[in-house]
Amino acid sequence: MAKTLKDHLDFALESLEEGDFKRFKRTLNDAQVEDGYDKIPRGRLEKADTMDVAELIISYYRQEYGLRLTLEVLQKINTKDVAETLRSAAGADGPARSTAPPLKPSTGGAGARPSGKHFVDKHREDIIQRCTLVDPILDRLFSLDFLTQEQYDFVRVMNTTQNKMRELYRLMLGWGESDKDQFYQALKEQNGPLIRDLGGR
Repeated sequence: MAKTLKDHLDFALESLEEGDFKRFKRTLNDAQVEDGYDKIPRGRLEKADTMDVAELIISYYRQEYGLRLTLEVLQKINTKDVAETLRSAAGADGPARSTAPPLKPSTGGAGARPSGKHFVDKHREDIIQRCTLVDPILDRLFSLDFLTQEQYDFVRVMNTTQNKMRELYRLMLGWGESDKDQFYQALKEQNGPLIRDLGGR
């Protein structure tokens, strides 16, 4: 079975000396993250072991940015050999894949469009304005670890479905195509008539 990005991250962090691992967590916590991402809370990082840190990185920063940020931190703490090993190992299996299981059997990327723009991006405004069932979508995405507990709670308490969906789109900025496919499937399950009306399948 091919290793996931989380496996590669865990192996890389296991390769660090104890002092370097502490410096990694401290530097990761101090790093300026890109817009659309939330920092991992310091309290969650301080007592986390290598496997926990790998899971937190994927949970908060998704696949592509999580790998990139990890490599940057490894370079900053002068563990370039570990960074290069991780870069090679993660690249050996091709593009990073989502570790979340599909909501239903793959249909060849139903949310994708020949134009290259994903369905959920192309119809962002309509989905925000017309999506009526948001909470079940949040429940599903949370169960698949696409949202942290803090993110889930923050979106759930918003007072309108439009605000909930806008915030969900903000959190979605760092998601890859396969992650957006999962979001599309959740939308389709809960708001099928809307998706069909917008030309989805």
